[in-house]
Amino acid sequence: MERILHMPARFIRLPMSRLSNILFILILSLCVGSCMHENDAARLLDNAEAHLETHPDSAFVALDSLDRRHLNTQELRARHALLYSIALEKCGISMTNDSIINIAIDYYSNEGDKEKVEEALHWREIILEHAVKIEVADTLQRQNARIIQERYADKLELVEKRRQTWAVILAAIGIITLCMVIIRRYAHRLKQKPDDEAMTLIRQRLSVLDKILASHISSDDKAYRISEEEIENLISDRESFLISTKIVFKESHPKFISILESKRLTDWEIGYCCLFTLGLKGKEVGEFIQKKRHYIISSEIRKKLGLGEHDTNIGIWLRTLLAETESI
Repeated sequence: MERILHMPARFIRLPMSRLSNILFILILSLCVGSCMHENDAARLLDNAEAHLETHPDSAFVALDSLDRRHLNTQELRARHALLYSIALEKCGISMTNDSIINIAIDYYSNEGDKEKVEEALHWREIILEHAVKIEVADTLQRQNARIIQERYADKLELVEKRRQTWAVILAAIGIITLCMVIIRRYAHRLKQKPDDEAMTLIRQRLSVLDKILASHISSDDKAYRISEEEIENLISDRESFLISTKIVFKESHPKFISILESKRLTDWEIGYCCLFTLGLKGKEVGEFIQKKRHYIISSEIRKKLGLGEHDTNIGIWLRTLLAETESI
């Protein structure tokens, strides 16, 4: 395992079949690591729920100390919010509002889980009743409640930022997988030109993937911080990232890129379009490029593509175009 995690970039020169197997193993390891964290969080929630009645203090400590990064699904976050709210009440810690319990109510309402909705609504009623009884002059109790609520919100915000980061990581993995297809298809050209622009980009992104997988499998905080830095280095220059993505796509999907070029899209705009073909949604693309003019940019690209204001979603249109050019 250590040899895989610290594999140098030159391993691209391995036979294509072996290289594909290695990439599959790395991605599988990433998925397994994610499932392990999810299972650990679920077990902790089960244990906390089992001790809510007999040892609410211990249950609260366990719930409060749980690394929110492991709450990587809406279901886990909703269950944690419900159990956390119950633990607070059973420990005699009154809140001034229902912001935490509402996370559970919103999720279970959307899922149509009537039993859980009724349970959450029951506890929200208790929370609001106790909130009214907190004396206005009791500044210490109000301050403690505010600190708990703000800290909970801050931790959830960190989880959301990490979710967005992983959306970018998954997109990067998609691009890396695409690079493998390019290598297989154009192996003879890459052997002749080992230092061309496409190969350099592939090596850079595989190097980042090494560190991401190492941190995720090991659950080591230092390794995680290093991988976060590598990700930031890769995507921090968003202009270059989009243009490099266009270069990668041009190697594997020349007809698709040729059509976009014929629409007089710039390299940056074509890279922007490529993000949609990887499965990202408009909101996610907008969050990534971090431009206030995101909707204006999207509108300008739609015009160049000949799409009207009320025509199909640009992501669906681009993915359909890609599929059509591949079938020709």
